[in-house]
Amino acid sequence: MRSRLMIAFVILASSSTLLALVGWTGLSNTDTALKEFEQQALPNILQSLALAERTANLAAVAPYVANTSSPSMLSELNRSLEEKINQVLELSTQIPQLEEAAPNLQPLLNQLELTITELMGLTRAHLLLREDVRQYEYSLNQLRYELEKLGESEPVEPLSITLFVLFDQLNQALYLEDVQAIEALATTFSEQFFALRQDDVTRPLSTLLSELKALGIADSNLFRQRVEQVELQQRRAFLLASTRAISNQLSIQVKEFVDQVQQQITQQSQRMGLAVNSGKTGILMIALLCFTAALAGIWIVRELTESLGRVTAVMSRLAKGDTLLPTPAIERRDEMGELARAFEVFRENAVAIDTMRQDLQEQSHLLETIFNHINDGLSVFDQHNRLIAWNPQYAAMLELPEEELHKGMSIEEIYARLSVEAQEGWALNGIMLNRDEVNQLRQQSIQRFERNFPGGRVVEFRSNPMPEGGFVTLYSDLTERKAIEAQLRQSQKMEVLGQLTGGVAHDFNNLLAAMFGNLQLLGDHLSTDSQAAVYAHRALAAADRGRHLTQRLLAFSRKQYLQPEVVDVNALIEGMLDLIEYSVGDGITLELALDADPALVSVDPSQLENALLNLSINSSAAMQGCGQLCFQTTYEPQYMLNAERQAVIRICVRDTGCGIPDALIRRVFEPFFTTKEIGEGSGLGLSMVYGFVKQSQGDIQIRSHVGQGTEVDILLPCETALPNLSTTPDSASPLTLGQGQRILLVEDDPQVGQMSQDLLEGLGYGVVHVTGAEQALSVLQSEQNMALVFSDINLGSQWNGLALQQHLAHTYPELPVLLTSGLHPFLLQQRYGLTEEVAFIAKPYSRESLAAAITKLIVCDLKEPHEPTEY
Repeated sequence: MRSRLMIAFVILASSSTLLALVGWTGLSNTDTALKEFEQQALPNILQSLALAERTANLAAVAPYVANTSSPSMLSELNRSLEEKINQVLELSTQIPQLEEAAPNLQPLLNQLELTITELMGLTRAHLLLREDVRQYEYSLNQLRYELEKLGESEPVEPLSITLFVLFDQLNQALYLEDVQAIEALATTFSEQFFALRQDDVTRPLSTLLSELKALGIADSNLFRQRVEQVELQQRRAFLLASTRAISNQLSIQVKEFVDQVQQQITQQSQRMGLAVNSGKTGILMIALLCFTAALAGIWIVRELTESLGRVTAVMSRLAKGDTLLPTPAIERRDEMGELARAFEVFRENAVAIDTMRQDLQEQSHLLETIFNHINDGLSVFDQHNRLIAWNPQYAAMLELPEEELHKGMSIEEIYARLSVEAQEGWALNGIMLNRDEVNQLRQQSIQRFERNFPGGRVVEFRSNPMPEGGFVTLYSDLTERKAIEAQLRQSQKMEVLGQLTGGVAHDFNNLLAAMFGNLQLLGDHLSTDSQAAVYAHRALAAADRGRHLTQRLLAFSRKQYLQPEVVDVNALIEGMLDLIEYSVGDGITLELALDADPALVSVDPSQLENALLNLSINSSAAMQGCGQLCFQTTYEPQYMLNAERQAVIRICVRDTGCGIPDALIRRVFEPFFTTKEIGEGSGLGLSMVYGFVKQSQGDIQIRSHVGQGTEVDILLPCETALPNLSTTPDSASPLTLGQGQRILLVEDDPQVGQMSQDLLEGLGYGVVHVTGAEQALSVLQSEQNMALVFSDINLGSQWNGLALQQHLAHTYPELPVLLTSGLHPFLLQQRYGLTEEVAFIAKPYSRESLAAAITKLIVCDLKEPHEPTEY
């Protein structure tokens, strides 16, 4: 840049010097004739040039007048034209030689004025006529819309076709430029229009006919307007041609005058040199001034380019990424300083933009990483239901071939690649959805639904519409959550059923308590060899079976009162073979594979026997009395049970029955679920087994194949050794009797109360029976010689047995209290706050267990106290 500017200044200085030399020579030659030229020829030259210019401008106005599109502009041109004509006429009178040199100039000017005036009038009429034609054109457009609308709504009839023909004729008239053609088209239109039969024309067609008549038949119709418009255009074209002809003649007249003036100038140019002498000194001074200016410019450019070079170097370093160099020339107060300060702002903005770009790249990378690595699938469809974006989990979750997915793929093509199970969508309330309706709603509002896939997988679709159209969908695998929800529902069922069975067990235990006690009392009054004693013994055995049934109900609710002990599983199974053979029938072969060593578990043996017997009966029903039933035990030292690895004993019960379908195998442990006919099964057998195993800290598994059989595995924690049996209490200890001590019996059930009173009196105690806590407190206030209070917990009033025990502990701290109830201790702890410190005996209780419990609490003149067998 500096070199080019230096060359330019050198050329400038050289040109200035050369100009001075040429001017010196030229002015010397023309100096003489200059004064004479100024006095004589110059005024004529100026007037002739002004005349030529004004006549040319006057002639040039005509095309503008013809092409004017606005009345206001036309009025402005009219005023301008009058001024120009007056100026030309005035100028022609100021040139005395003009009348001799151009005698026809004045008539030509007058004729030009008349021609342009007529042209302006025609142009004004044409503008008005053009607005009318445009109005007709707008009416035709409206008519076209009504005809097209009529053709879409009604079938095409001959009259409708004729209307379209008449419309086309009117439309052609807008574009014809021949008067005869327009008039012929108007004649044809009139003939065809009046040839129409308008008697049975419908209302829409009648309206259209009226509009066609107004456009083509009325006094001021479209054809007449177009004929008048074309005639005006032809007349305007003639006037324009006349204007150009007159303008040419004016130019010829002016040229002749100018030629005469030029001859005078030529004669006087020789004497102009005298006038140049005065300019020589000025030219010399100008040349010196140009040379001085060139030198000053060179110095300024040199300083400017040095500063610009420094700024350019900083800018180049900035382009390469160096943002630390200081910006030069910032302190200057000229344009270079402004440039430097502007560059400093630009650099700060560039640094900020670069920082912002890096942040955007990091955020974009983060979003892309999240998009590609989230656990859920993600897809984006546009407003035309075409795929525009997706992540890898989308294809994996919907089991789609990833290589077949491509941008722009329609949602129908994707549906075609889904499995048969996933073709239909299901609402959250279980109702099947219409696929097309759902796809339409996904563009408008939030939609949530589910689809089922092979293998039991359930995928939830959550679609949200996008503002610019389309929708984005998140796909979540709900299989695991559904399984957890099923487990939660199973747990809730068990909880509710546990509360139900707990209440039933309470009432049943009260009945059994009355039966148990009365049967024992009855046995005391019968001889051992009498038939009545046999009947009483059978009834007592039935009551005992009822007690075991109650325990099984509590086992089903997983709240039974188990009595676990270390049991050899192999020995237990071998000991109950005869019972199993009797239960399953003669047609089923039993096999044993008792390989567990050791085979010790800590369970309630009676409940384990019931569980194995229940599984055997189910297997017998599945084999329909013919097949093989195998009992297998194995020892597994490292098994994940209850979230920790431990040694377990696996008890496998395997049959060759019909098997369980996959759709039912998940429900076999549900309470009351059965595939048997009504009256043939309760549906509680496997539920009781499930409750017993879970309460024993174990696990139960089931595997089945239709037509091949079923395997049920019971896994129980393994024990290391049998207990020392030498410490077992002697169950044959003699019954401890009372010595007349008085016992306050609090029992609201009349039958149980009477039985308990007879039982206590038979044991040698005096009994005072009351039915409520208020009566018990009243008795204690009047009688101070009570040895013990024996109370039921559920007394059917605001005072329960536990509240009574707590009140007596504060009021009569030396008076022992024994509580009883038909509810399980776990429920008693939840409802009433029963603790282990409180003396308690469960219903139904035997005479021996009741005597032992009372003996333990009453410590006064009793013979050989006996530990209670059941609390």
